[in-house]
Amino acid sequence: MSPLRFSTPRGALQFVAIAAGLLGAACARPKTADGSDTSASSAVAATDTAVGAVAAAPAAADTNMGGMDHSKMAGMDRGPAKDADQEFLRMMSDHHQGLVTMMDEAMNRASSAEAKADAHELHTKQSEERDRMVGMLKTSYGETIEPMVMPSNKAMNDSLQQKSGTEYDRDMYRRIIMHHREALQMIDRFMPRLQNAAVRSMAEKMRADQEREIAEFERKQQAR
Repeated sequence: MSPLRFSTPRGALQFVAIAAGLLGAACARPKTADGSDTSASSAVAATDTAVGAVAAAPAAADTNMGGMDHSKMAGMDRGPAKDADQEFLRMMSDHHQGLVTMMDEAMNRASSAEAKADAHELHTKQSEERDRMVGMLKTSYGETIEPMVMPSNKAMNDSLQQKSGTEYDRDMYRRIIMHHREALQMIDRFMPRLQNAAVRSMAEKMRADQEREIAEFERKQQAR
């Protein structure tokens, strides 16, 4: 089956909103005659479809996180970016916040010591990188921002929290991989236009680190 494609970022967000509506409807369905509740699996499936569709959309079609205008997202009033460096720092700070939020819960909910340790390491690393980017925005542009979780990242985390035990650990790694692949798309999209040497160097290091982590977490996911 070919991946879903959206002509605009708005289309991707609308798809996530539709899936969220399906999730709500699934949770509202009554129980069956024998008392069982089949809504949970339907809700998670709807969310996973939305997340997978956004993550799979190609960068060239402006459907991934790199194509969004974050100044127009709910709760944000940042105004237009002055250049690609500022826009990249804004967007990647928000993207990092999504994984920080996910790992904040995973540090407690993961079932194995290894998964908890990986969640803690990622939480620390992404928090430090996020704070560095927020600092660069302040220093270079006089802008103070409060990073916010992107809609697709919230959907990832909401779906993950439906899991438990070994399934939670396996799905945690799967969603980290999805999140990292989004970041790689963003880096590839912005790299040709980044002018600040410090921003370029940070983006290059992020790419190398996250490519390595994807390979590592794919092995751990398959081992479970």
